[in-house]
Amino acid sequence: MHFVGVQLDIKWEDKPANHERLRELLGATEIAPGSVIVVPEMFDTGFSMNVAVTAQSPARESERVLQDLAVQYRSVVMGGVAAPIEDGKSRNEAVVFAPDGGLLGRYQKMQPFSHSGEHLVYPPGDRPLVFEWQGVRVAPFICYDLRFPELFRAAVRQGAELFWVIACWPAKRSEHWVRLLQARAIENLAGVVGVNRCGQEPGLVFDGRSAAFDHMGRTLFEADAGEQVFHVDVDIDALRAWRDHFPALRDMRTEWNW
Repeated sequence: MHFVGVQLDIKWEDKPANHERLRELLGATEIAPGSVIVVPEMFDTGFSMNVAVTAQSPARESERVLQDLAVQYRSVVMGGVAAPIEDGKSRNEAVVFAPDGGLLGRYQKMQPFSHSGEHLVYPPGDRPLVFEWQGVRVAPFICYDLRFPELFRAAVRQGAELFWVIACWPAKRSEHWVRLLQARAIENLAGVVGVNRCGQEPGLVFDGRSAAFDHMGRTLFEADAGEQVFHVDVDIDALRAWRDHFPALRDMRTEWNW
């Protein structure tokens, strides 16, 4: 499976600028039909708690941008958006569109980042999402979810083979980002593609380091701190062969009740 990751320098709370920049970056690279394009968490505003700015209207304009790109490039597109406001709150979501523009999946972040007060304006989702694309079972996750391995294990129990993780993960903890992506790959015998943002927003610096790991935890790609579009391939056949050979998932136990 071929991935095109967009490590975007997100302009703070400026949807038109971020929409245009995403189009520019994708337009400057060659994208084969059938690729998977992955865009960071809250790609068109940055990680803002100002839902009056981040939330989409009922017309879901941010999603329309991603949907149009999926059709234009005849590829799957996944990106992070804020849902329309309901009862004064939004939802931090990952949406996935098929090459024909159809919705493949909508995932609500299960672990809001309480340290920033995210849970006060973006309530948590209550279950992982696993969907199928090209015969492969995929689970998307968002940023702080990465620190909670039980979420990924739950997805694996539903058959997930690949994890697509999008984030606004700051530079001061970026080593955690890379190592946790790698850990999720190793412990779940899964491929992992993580797409982070770069640049700055008020009070935070982001150094990118978008990365991909195979089912053995081997690094397939790691970005530097600059804005960029990267390409990486994940070998599903090798992943499945390893799962058939190595018993870690078959040996999972469910009866623990400490």
